[in-house]
Amino acid sequence: MKIDLATTPTTPATPPGQMQGTKDEFLKLFMAQLQHQDPLDPKSGADMVAQLAQFSAVEQAAQTNQQLSDLAAAQASTASASLSSLVGRQCDATAGDFTLNAGGTPPPLTLSSTDAMKGASVVITDDSGKEIRRLPVPDGKSATLAWDGKDAAGNPVAAGKYHVAVAGTSSPVTAQWHGRIDAVELTPDGPRLRMGDVLITPASITTIGATTTATLTPNLPGAL
Repeated sequence: MKIDLATTPTTPATPPGQMQGTKDEFLKLFMAQLQHQDPLDPKSGADMVAQLAQFSAVEQAAQTNQQLSDLAAAQASTASASLSSLVGRQCDATAGDFTLNAGGTPPPLTLSSTDAMKGASVVITDDSGKEIRRLPVPDGKSATLAWDGKDAAGNPVAAGKYHVAVAGTSSPVTAQWHGRIDAVELTPDGPRLRMGDVLITPASITTIGATTTATLTPNLPGAL
């Protein structure tokens, strides 16, 4: 009989030294081995002890992995809760990767350099690296620049991930967002801070200012 290897399904080989399956499957295999071993040539005591030790190691490894997973989840929860202290504060954050709301307007960019930024431009690109908008930077060593969230044709850009950078100058330029942290959002990519219409990473925060709150005027009797 001829077997066509091109159409015969194959099972991926297990790398040497690696055991697949759960500890329950390993225990079932171990018990089956005991039941069906050759009575005239049984397994030696040393072999049985070695297999029991391997089973114990598998069980301990599974418990360790679960404990590490629980510990990582607890640490992530604690870190996310600690970020809530930033809500309401005026902060500066390094401008780079960010997520923009649909029809949103990012906070103003603060630019600074040791030399004049003549000929520099702020370039906004989408997640694929395609240029969306290029804004000229005013001459000088510092400037504040606002992007209206629109592309070069004047259309509002779609919600999604974007990147901002400074090009056209040989001098290093520091570009930062400045605004109030409105919320902490837990996204699939990790915790993010909402600054107006953009989401930024907690690692991008460079300055934490005072808490800002709305001022309420009490309605007192006789007040004008």
